[in-house]
Amino acid sequence: MKRALPLLVALGLVAVVVVPYLALGGASYKPTPVADPCQTREWRNPGGLSESLEQIALSALDGVACDLGVSREDLVLALRSEDALNAFADKHGLDRADAEAAIRKGLERAVDDADAAGALPSFLVGPVRKAVETVPPWLLLDALERLGSFLSP
Repeated sequence: MKRALPLLVALGLVAVVVVPYLALGGASYKPTPVADPCQTREWRNPGGLSESLEQIALSALDGVACDLGVSREDLVLALRSEDALNAFADKHGLDRADAEAAIRKGLERAVDDADAAGALPSFLVGPVRKAVETVPPWLLLDALERLGSFLSP
């Protein structure tokens, strides 16, 4: 019996891992479906500037992806660089200027939503709008990412 005890304990531990895994759908190899960018995302009460900037970025990405009929993930990849945006526009039959205008429009809408929800300090609304109007989208995304990591503890 003493020799079988470690084997029984090991089998029990395996069962503790495998049974919930299978119960939660782990036997399926289907990828998780991509979220619908057209589904409205609720503005939550942000805990700080970093969270507000994250909400603005997600809202903008959702709006633009919905308007262009693409996934948010495809859009994020398109915003990595100017070349990536050009490739994205070509792939989806868009003029680069139209793609950039749609992104700008989505960012403007997200800033308006953040302002209306009180998620962005009022003294930042004007400068953020000006940045959206003048800075290329891929640089804005990079700046938001850097600022978010700088502001996070």
